[in-house]
Amino acid sequence: MIKRNKKIKKVIGIGIILFFLVVGSVRSASASSIDFTFYTPQGKRYSLSQFRGKYVLVNLFASYCDYCTVELGIFNKIAQTCNSRELKIIAIMIDNENSFLLPKIVSARKLSYIIGLSTSEVFKAFSDFNRITPTTYFINKKGEKIQKFIGYKTYEEWLQILKKYVKCN
Repeated sequence: MIKRNKKIKKVIGIGIILFFLVVGSVRSASASSIDFTFYTPQGKRYSLSQFRGKYVLVNLFASYCDYCTVELGIFNKIAQTCNSRELKIIAIMIDNENSFLLPKIVSARKLSYIIGLSTSEVFKAFSDFNRITPTTYFINKKGEKIQKFIGYKTYEEWLQILKKYVKCN
């Protein structure tokens, strides 16, 4: 009887371990990384996967959105303040019909981080973005979306968010 109880406990223990292994693998499969490509106005190609191992802020903006263009300057300051080995900032213009404005926006605001034009892959990866206000996604080091921000944020608000993950002066 004692040997049988030990066998039952062993089988139950193995069953519990297998259960948690299966649940854990299902959970990690659902948190999948995203990837997309986009191009700068100069034609340089980037993909999100190039930045694995770093946190990435992906800002989707429109040239007709005043708050969006103001926030571009804030991201420029953040790019200079936060450790570039830990954080990359990418801004992608969603209104491609106005793509001729992008070099003027970059030049006028003296933007020093990666700025590009949206592609169908970008729209697929971020299908829930807001077209009339700044929308920014925070991507972890594995390439997974971990947070979405809708609306304008000040420099101080962005620093508060980012300091939890990266070193900022």
